[in-house]
Amino acid sequence: MVRFVTDEDGYWHVKRFIESHNHELASPADRHLLRSCRNVIEEKASVLKSMTNAGIRTVDAYAYLAEEVGGCENVGFSKRDAYNLIQKEKRARIEIGDTNSLIQLFKDRQVEDHMFAWDVQYDDQDRLLNFFWVDGRSRIDYECFGDVLIFDTSYRLNKYNFVCAPFVGVNNHWQNILFGLLFCQKKQLKVLHGCLKYLYE
Repeated sequence: MVRFVTDEDGYWHVKRFIESHNHELASPADRHLLRSCRNVIEEKASVLKSMTNAGIRTVDAYAYLAEEVGGCENVGFSKRDAYNLIQKEKRARIEIGDTNSLIQLFKDRQVEDHMFAWDVQYDDQDRLLNFFWVDGRSRIDYECFGDVLIFDTSYRLNKYNFVCAPFVGVNNHWQNILFGLLFCQKKQLKVLHGCLKYLYE
């Protein structure tokens, strides 16, 4: 333990030093594991992103960087840091156009399955309030086994503060079957009745 004080002229002086409280510093071979020594510099981050965008696995991209600089201890960051960087990039790409991607997915599904139905609602600022989908198989199952309909809103909220609320029933083998799925904000559960029309039509 070391304690410093500054004098009137601004010079630092050691006021107290207890050597027995000290411990050996990390060896050069282990220094790259310390958080204070880890930093993903822009050049290496760019290489990682380029390689993973080209379809190379993150672990192989990191191995390439390690080989270029003579080992993992010289890369400047850990393999976990590399994974975190790539995951952060992927999430950022998805979140930029997540609503558009969702709607495009629904449109593609509708082309493949003519019974596929979906609906979305936006607020006055064009933010997604809720969305619902039901596919052809679910509509047929509902026609056959729709005597009892369970609407379960007990699932946890996701990062968008949406609750997952599936419409579930039971078939003739006592197996759970999915009739449709609603994602909405907790306060928007009133849209339940509007979603049921897609099962009845």
